[in-house]
Amino acid sequence: MDGQGFASIGGLLQMIRKIESKGFYIDECRLPGESKADDRVPAQHNTIQLSRDRWFVVYETRGFRGVDDNCSVVYQIRRDTPDGVVLTEGYLDPSIDDWDPVGNGGRFVRQGNHSIAFGVPKGALFEGHRVPHENVFVVAWGNHARALDPESGYLWARSEMGVPPGTSRCTWAQFRLNDEEDDIELLQQKTALRQKGYEEGEALCSHEELRSMNHSFVAPVPYNEDGSEWAHMQHWEGVCLPVRYRWNPETGLYEWVESGPQLKGPSGARIGEGSIVPYRGEWLAAARMGGKDFGIVWFRCSDLFGSEPTPIFSDAVGSNCPRTVYGFPDGVVRLFTTDQRNSPYQDIYQRRIPLNLLDIDPDHGFAVTRSHIVFDSIKEGLPIPKKHAPTMHFGRLLPHGGGSTGLASFFVRTRAILPRAYTMGNYKGIATRPEIEASGVYYCELTYDQELPPTWTFETVS
Repeated sequence: MDGQGFASIGGLLQMIRKIESKGFYIDECRLPGESKADDRVPAQHNTIQLSRDRWFVVYETRGFRGVDDNCSVVYQIRRDTPDGVVLTEGYLDPSIDDWDPVGNGGRFVRQGNHSIAFGVPKGALFEGHRVPHENVFVVAWGNHARALDPESGYLWARSEMGVPPGTSRCTWAQFRLNDEEDDIELLQQKTALRQKGYEEGEALCSHEELRSMNHSFVAPVPYNEDGSEWAHMQHWEGVCLPVRYRWNPETGLYEWVESGPQLKGPSGARIGEGSIVPYRGEWLAAARMGGKDFGIVWFRCSDLFGSEPTPIFSDAVGSNCPRTVYGFPDGVVRLFTTDQRNSPYQDIYQRRIPLNLLDIDPDHGFAVTRSHIVFDSIKEGLPIPKKHAPTMHFGRLLPHGGGSTGLASFFVRTRAILPRAYTMGNYKGIATRPEIEASGVYYCELTYDQELPPTWTFETVS
């Protein structure tokens, strides 16, 4: 069943009966220099299961010095449930302001963003048996150079001030859950992410002309029956690229073993922020398309690593916001984004409110069949005024624990920035202390119309 995977979805369309806000999922980073008192908040993130009752959350902190002020990459170990007690919090990659990425004496901010993780949990069962690659996990993130104005503290956008070419790359590390199950042990120190066979030189993968890379927002999905292979989507310079990771039994580590075709929009249009979803024995991919106010590009194929599939543009999704696509445990393909076309806040510039969850029907032109409201910061009473463009995006579906309820998380923020930096850019206003305190990662509980099996199964505890 190569390319279908144990996580394949299908069946009749089902319903989400209720979405209930649960408050903060990550309210604040406790590491020095990363708290809200330091004008940093938790932002992009992903969650995976490490064992029956341990969870791994990877996230980046984010500041208010300008657009996309991504900072440090941080991890947490949580107990019992994804929203359970935090046992450990630590750095994976702290941001620095004097990074010299190409060794020419430059001084740039090193950003971390788009962090993802994957692996088979310790003790997970496949056809009643454990597998040798359990408790081996990959965590990866993007690193990018940005220029910081020394006088104002304003973080120049990449379009405003040039940075050296080839400074958008990805970093990865591999780890296991320690025996005490309260922290991670590194199996592979953090290093540049490269395809096997391209460990040295300028080329990073089999598409040797590509130089600047980043991950998509959505974590990799299993590519085969036992989770020893995983598929993911990267984006490079206006194209999306499916990649395959495989566990090597000789080294006990994962390797990036294959890169698929370069995916482009209609007529070669630039795309990015891709997602991969297994669907009824096939694969779906979705991406955000540049130059379009609304819409999304879809791909459908039987082999992610075969010939380039034909792009299908759909304007059924009335959004040009960040979007993430998942196969939900009830068999429905759903997309997190703001339905800007139908948002009640048409008076907000570049509105990203509320956060919607859209049901997609791949068999009928990728039509939107239902729209759910996940979160509306104004109705929730958050102290982020309209003029500061309250923003909620980067929706994440958490691994399903079984039963009729599940969890999803998302980032909420003001788009105002700090007073000193505000003098340098045309932004939404000056961020107030209550706005910063209200920004962070929130979550909600999804109630399905039936009991659903868990993402991972484990031995029964007597």
